[in-house]
Amino acid sequence: MNILYLCDEYPPGRHGGIGTAVQLLAREMVKNGHTVVVAGLYHWGYGGEDVFTDEGVKVFRYRMKLASERFAGNSFLTRATTRILKETSVLQWDVRRSLKMYGQAIEDLIRKFAIDIIEMPDYNDYMRFCSNYVPFPKLSVPVVVKLHGSHTYFLKEANKPVPHHIWQMEHDLLQQASMVTSVSNYTAKKTSKYLNYTHTIEILYNGLKVGPLPLVEKIALQAVFTGSLAEKKGIYQLAKAWNIVTLKEPKARLLILGKGPQGKVKALLTNEAIRTVVFKGHVDKHTLQYDLSSSALAIFPSYAETFGLAAAEAMAVGTATIFSVRTSGPEVLKDGIDGVLADPDDVNDLAQKILYLFEHDDKRNEMAINGYKRIKENFEIGIISANNVKVYYNVLLKK
Repeated sequence: MNILYLCDEYPPGRHGGIGTAVQLLAREMVKNGHTVVVAGLYHWGYGGEDVFTDEGVKVFRYRMKLASERFAGNSFLTRATTRILKETSVLQWDVRRSLKMYGQAIEDLIRKFAIDIIEMPDYNDYMRFCSNYVPFPKLSVPVVVKLHGSHTYFLKEANKPVPHHIWQMEHDLLQQASMVTSVSNYTAKKTSKYLNYTHTIEILYNGLKVGPLPLVEKIALQAVFTGSLAEKKGIYQLAKAWNIVTLKEPKARLLILGKGPQGKVKALLTNEAIRTVVFKGHVDKHTLQYDLSSSALAIFPSYAETFGLAAAEAMAVGTATIFSVRTSGPEVLKDGIDGVLADPDDVNDLAQKILYLFEHDDKRNEMAINGYKRIKENFEIGIISANNVKVYYNVLLKK
């Protein structure tokens, strides 16, 4: 099968869960004998090569016409310039022109590589620069849209208003898809509601590359959080709970890995608690794996997820994990067996669950092993890629 994945954040470069998931799936598809191409429309300032090969995956990066290093990063000047250009419709003009070019480039790839099917996410970065309706191009081969969490999804989950043109673009994207899939049942259910989608959604969880358990000694009383330092990830609630934890376990240590405003988190910590917290910012993959593997406990009290890749990654290296009872949490782990689910709104309960796992080595180790087995048996990338292939073939049979 010849597959084209559309992705605006394919590594290397700044990326989130979509980029990680697409790269892992694309590489696995190549290993299984499929021809895989990845294309994306990249915003201003995104670095990296335009064309390269990643473990057999052919990657093409197309740039917005106004692409410039001056738009890189998240500085005040960048944000101000972007806002001015958006208000003067310059960005809108650039999006329309660039998207037309991108659609033509995709059709060229379809012909060049005899593409059978396309998969793309519901989240498309260009939409955040639009001030009115700019639909995604209709393509000449079947398109599977995978729900990773659209603009509408996350705004609705946060009880924030959704601009009508954003809603319309994402609604229409689903309506013109040959098939819609989702990385969790929760995301499928909520997206159906938010975007008035009434057709069947196939569940295709994200996959992980699961190796043998790391031979790394656990550091007693060390916990780790990975992810952006944003309210939706529950980091503020974790900070409040950590104040309670350190009153009982003053030797406990918390590693916080991820980008975001550290000052907001520090402001919530007591003088005693802040001495036990290490902010490491964005780290490389090796450091991430080591800190996850060596910590006794990983904590993710999130409010907004689609799958929960961070929690699954912690489980995949044999670390006992506390995940959120919200969103997809109950799909990733079984509470009290593979890990623990906690309500981010109940700070005292979160603190008590952290303390319980710190104080009960046997139970914590049992959950760590069960969590590892759950990820390996249900979410290993080989299993997930095979499920994707079945869906693709079903779409092609209905063509």
